[in-house]
Amino acid sequence: MDVSAANYRYPQPSRYAIIEGAPATMASRYDELDASSELEQRIAADLKAALEPRGCEVIHNGTNGGERHAPGGVPDIEIHDRVNDRIIAVEVTKRKGSAADGEFAAVTDHLNRLVAARQFQHYGMLYISPATSARMSMNFRDLYNRNNEREGKAGRVVALDFEAIQMMVDKMVASDSALYPASRIGDLFERWEEAVDDARARQLIQAVLFPEDDDLANELEEETQEFDALRERELKKSLEAVEDKFRSHGITGNNANISLVYLAFLRLFEERAQRQRGVPSRFTLDGFKSWKEAVSKITKRRYENRLVEFLLHEIAEEQDLKESGLLQGREDENFLHHRLTDELVETLILPLFDRYDFHAGRVDILGAVFETLARRGDKDTRVGQFFTPQQVVDFCTDIIDLRSTDRVLDPAVGTGRFLIAALESMLDDSDRGTDPYQETVKSIKQRQLLGTDIDEWVATIAKMNMFIHGDGKSGIVSSNGMALGHFSVFPDIQGGITESLDAILTNPPLGDTDYLVAESAWEHLAAQSSPSATVHAEHFYQWLGVVPLETVEETQLGNLKEKRATVQAQIQELMSSSEKKAKASLARANKRLDAINEQILEIQTKIAQQDITRRPRGRTMKGGALFIGAIAQYLKSQRLPDEKAEWAGGRTIVIVDEAILNTTEYAPVRNFIREHFFVKAIVSLGRDAFKYLAHTDAKTSVLYLIKKPNLGLIQREPIFYAHAERIGYNAVGKWIGDDLPQVRDFYRHFQEAVHSSYQGRYLDTDDALKSTQSLPGHSTAFFARQPDENLGERLDFYYARFQQRKEELLKKHGSLIRFGDIFEAGQRKSPEASRTGEYNFAVATRTGTVSFKGRMSVAYSPKDLWVVEPGELVLSSIDLVNGAVAVAGDDVRGLVMSKEMFSYRVKRGVPAIPEYIQVLLRTKAAQEMLLGFASGTSNRTRLENTEKLLDFPLPPLPTLEEQQKKASLLKGAYEQQRRAQQQIDNLASEAQEVWGPPEDIYAGVDETSLPVVAAR
Repeated sequence: MDVSAANYRYPQPSRYAIIEGAPATMASRYDELDASSELEQRIAADLKAALEPRGCEVIHNGTNGGERHAPGGVPDIEIHDRVNDRIIAVEVTKRKGSAADGEFAAVTDHLNRLVAARQFQHYGMLYISPATSARMSMNFRDLYNRNNEREGKAGRVVALDFEAIQMMVDKMVASDSALYPASRIGDLFERWEEAVDDARARQLIQAVLFPEDDDLANELEEETQEFDALRERELKKSLEAVEDKFRSHGITGNNANISLVYLAFLRLFEERAQRQRGVPSRFTLDGFKSWKEAVSKITKRRYENRLVEFLLHEIAEEQDLKESGLLQGREDENFLHHRLTDELVETLILPLFDRYDFHAGRVDILGAVFETLARRGDKDTRVGQFFTPQQVVDFCTDIIDLRSTDRVLDPAVGTGRFLIAALESMLDDSDRGTDPYQETVKSIKQRQLLGTDIDEWVATIAKMNMFIHGDGKSGIVSSNGMALGHFSVFPDIQGGITESLDAILTNPPLGDTDYLVAESAWEHLAAQSSPSATVHAEHFYQWLGVVPLETVEETQLGNLKEKRATVQAQIQELMSSSEKKAKASLARANKRLDAINEQILEIQTKIAQQDITRRPRGRTMKGGALFIGAIAQYLKSQRLPDEKAEWAGGRTIVIVDEAILNTTEYAPVRNFIREHFFVKAIVSLGRDAFKYLAHTDAKTSVLYLIKKPNLGLIQREPIFYAHAERIGYNAVGKWIGDDLPQVRDFYRHFQEAVHSSYQGRYLDTDDALKSTQSLPGHSTAFFARQPDENLGERLDFYYARFQQRKEELLKKHGSLIRFGDIFEAGQRKSPEASRTGEYNFAVATRTGTVSFKGRMSVAYSPKDLWVVEPGELVLSSIDLVNGAVAVAGDDVRGLVMSKEMFSYRVKRGVPAIPEYIQVLLRTKAAQEMLLGFASGTSNRTRLENTEKLLDFPLPPLPTLEEQQKKASLLKGAYEQQRRAQQQIDNLASEAQEVWGPPEDIYAGVDETSLPVVAAR
């Protein structure tokens, strides 16, 4: 085989194959080689070609002629690097998964023998297999490398798959030996902890051996993301299969789900113990069987075939678990479903768990269990809150720039993904401060990470996750994250968290949230804090700041004035009446009027004296809007006092439903945001971002804000806007890539340009905008926009892009026209009422035609429908952004349109052809701008009314002759399309006749009534 550079292909994500029971693998030229006569020989030859030009000696301890592989007792291959006084043993196997796990003792013994010989100063081993099993990887790291490190012994093992060793040798063969020297190989064994799986081992090779190759680094990063995503998807599918098996054994209900969570925690706890203490896990398949054999006979008789229950009670007695409060108070209770036996654990659970390294890898087993079961049961509408895609979590944590001294909160913590990412980021920064490293790490883990969730069980899962990832569990409590305020919710924090937090990362509930629930939680906490104090709900809403309030007295006053007007009208009628009873009725009416006037005077006096009560208008808002109000109270006004004003305050990243950023209803919330925060970045996420993971297609954005030191400050820095369409999975669970790393890089360049524009603490806004708009990628990958002076104006990416495109269009043409300069709204004529409620409908399609849709009944009144006339420009208020606009022809005359369809006619005397405008509006450029005109909640964006489009900007029109020419071409094209479709339909009809029965033979027949004919 040729191993030249021309034949080497960098790993591509599409080359992944998921094999049941094995990690994700990629194709390699070593896959088909015979293990006994070809594999070692080929790898040895490749290593010779790569390393001997770099001064190393490569020795194959078998025969190179193919007769045999290396004998027992010695490594398959040895690499002698005498210049750097290093020997590297190489062990090669064709075995996969658990079949290879039994080689651990033999291969580590080979390395130990080399170390004992003391012929070199440095010792390492490369263990090469088709795909490294999770158990083998853990054993190398935890039971060998880490133990050697504790005991000060030489010898480290790094496991590589076939793809990794192929990448390494091929790139070395194809490159100058001085560029990638052999001395770098030793660093692989210094950084062995990073090789937690095959994907990250490939990244380690790139980072250590080929750090200059940025393209390879980017490709491997994408590959690793896909590796993680595919493993997580496979895990969730397997968990669903486990649940199915549970059901068949009568293990059902919430207790079954809780049992799976406890089993996952048990596995994580044992992995943690193996990592920290070097003792083999008792909750692998082999480890569990060995542990059971050592259990006393008394315990076996007590627990019978449910010793896994005893193991959970045993770990509950561990000191660190006692201190955490996890698994406590269950001494006389079972953790697991009473039908969950050891046999089921050994046949269903452990074979699945053994395929993963949960503690060191990026698979959130606790989150995956909870998410899978919550989604499957369709019982939890907050799944989108619990399970933020890891790609989004990583992006948010990357750009918020956490420091080791920060106190961080997630007030809608879910299963803890944001806090886990924050923990890792803060630990990475832990050497920046002046405190001793160990004290800083301890403080981060035990005091600086806070989380709340209204669901007690979810908060428990977050505690478990944080415990496993480093003992941040003490800061997780079950409480309403919108009502923390001044109350002592967290054990180690007295007096609440108002104005005390440096950073907040959160994904609140995306749908409507009942703020009366938060009000009740606030009243409960207030009563606990000060039992004798009077609690007013109004104080909570004033503190929250985003809920629209109404004055009770003004509402009462309005109602009374309406009553007074009614009584006054009655009085006027009675005064003109000649009936005998009118006089008595008039007296009673005047008495009622006097009483009403007294009530009005009393309420007017209260209002004048400000003796009023304010209450919320309605009871629900988008969760993100409510949490932003609370976040403004929790964050410090001064996080970094020496920083520039726009970077000094506490910072937050919140994932919000885009309706908060673009609808008229939420303009007051945008006003609040701009008053209380500097807006740093807004990143729109694709509609499918949460679809696969959380079963919601709510359109979301990432909002990055920094709290203002005082409300009077005006933002001078430009705002970064971007859109990430691909966020890992698409709606059906297919990996499509991730745009967020690129957005992150553009944001960093943008941020650097802004900071570079300062002269001391002064920022020239024009210079800053010019500097950021001159960056590569501006106007294609991102936009830099000055903050809008109208505080309630839209704040979404699409509106920013619309404004940018409008400016670019004006610059190009010198002047623009409005859609309303050409068109006026059509005069709607309603159809005659149908007795059956059925009408013949037409619709503007995405293909640019107005077509017959069918006869159907609707719930609308006839006044909400209208009759289409030829020559009208018809568009869909919902689907215009997808090209649904066309000129109606004679074939749809008299058909009915729904109220979602708008019509327009060219103004009298305006030289414009509607078909030409149709062509303009169906271009990609127009559709991008129209997205900035449409608004809406969640997954339904639309034009609000027919008048809205009249303000849409258009480039100047060409001459009428040029427009007519384009219109004729368009009409001709659609006519050809119509004829072609008619020909297709005719051919299909003729083909139907070949079969015999008419096409509509079964029309209107209930399928269940058709006869069943037995096959012969």
